[in-house]
Amino acid sequence: MIKMRTALACALALSILNSGCAQQTTTAASHSKYDADLLFGYDKTLPLSPEEKPLRETSAYEVFRVSYRSAHDQRVPALLVLPKKREGKIPCVMLMHGLGGSKDQLSMFFDPLVQAGYACFAVDAFAHGERKSADSLPVFGAYAYATRDALAQTVIDLRRGIDYLESRPEIDASRVGYIGASMGGILGSIFGGVDTRLKAPILLVAGGNWKVLMEQSNLSPLKQAGITEEQRKDALRVMDAVDPIHWVGKISPRPVLMINGDNDQVVTVDSNKALHAAANEPKQIIWYKGDHVPPPTEFLNLITTVTNWLNKNVKESANPAGK
Repeated sequence: MIKMRTALACALALSILNSGCAQQTTTAASHSKYDADLLFGYDKTLPLSPEEKPLRETSAYEVFRVSYRSAHDQRVPALLVLPKKREGKIPCVMLMHGLGGSKDQLSMFFDPLVQAGYACFAVDAFAHGERKSADSLPVFGAYAYATRDALAQTVIDLRRGIDYLESRPEIDASRVGYIGASMGGILGSIFGGVDTRLKAPILLVAGGNWKVLMEQSNLSPLKQAGITEEQRKDALRVMDAVDPIHWVGKISPRPVLMINGDNDQVVTVDSNKALHAAANEPKQIIWYKGDHVPPPTEFLNLITTVTNWLNKNVKESANPAGK
């Protein structure tokens, strides 16, 4: 069983910060120094073996606690949010939390997304939420191989999440969007690049270029005492395969929205710009004034921007990518 790691966080609310045999599936066709199927491929015939039960409800929606089988003997816990008022199949937005967070931490999006006519689907990343144990190593800790494997596993888990959504009679799986914050945005850069079923991802306070991120972030494990130059170089070599700058460009020709703070000390501005530069058109880049967590004065504007983007690029989309 793959081991993984913890320290960068973002759960976007008024306070986001805490806050086998690889069968080819729908991988984007593009040249790269890395093989997406070797890194993020999985056996699509593997049974999902879903487990589902009602968790809670409001006047507007029902929340179900679900889990499904993923690669490497993993079961992925998730929340499925279904509007009570719906006609026919509806679009869905996948939500991914930041480092140290859980699937509940982007729940502030449930109400506005349901009101706009979307289902929501939020999962726990590897070694987070219900998947964290006393034996879990910290993601973005001292062990680069564990960090790389944690990110790769979670990308596979997200791909299996679309497999699960395809099995739900309420969901139009040709209209699946994505909102990821911090680590969730980093993961979304890779996920969107390797799976064409995902439409118009939104990457919140995300960045790329591990060298920049590890040298500048105030949460970098490479700033710990005792890290040698050899260890630093080895960590960067290991992490290069999951550097989002190698994958975010493959989201094109699907659009991508990137929202960042102009004084971010966690996922730094230089790393934000590296990710922006690596993304191909069509792309939209928005800067807000603030650090890693958008200030409360920006949050309502952010919700409006995100909803409008999804309405234009997911809900109203007539030609699903990859079809």
